[in-house]
Amino acid sequence: MSIGAVRVMAEPKVRILADVSVETKQKLEEVVHAMGITKKHFFDTVIEEHHKKYVRNEK
Repeated sequence: MSIGAVRVMAEPKVRILADVSVETKQKLEEVVHAMGITKKHFFDTVIEEHHKKYVRNEK
């Protein structure tokens, strides 16, 4: 890398996908693309919503 070059950080890997089918991975790609968000943001949101509902018993 040259001096003054800006390094763009890649989207963090979502390791949870290791055990899902190729079809499910493709659907995830389509969903996040359609929503204009990252996979990380998608999982952060879904996990937070489920944690509120099922762990903290909030609606």
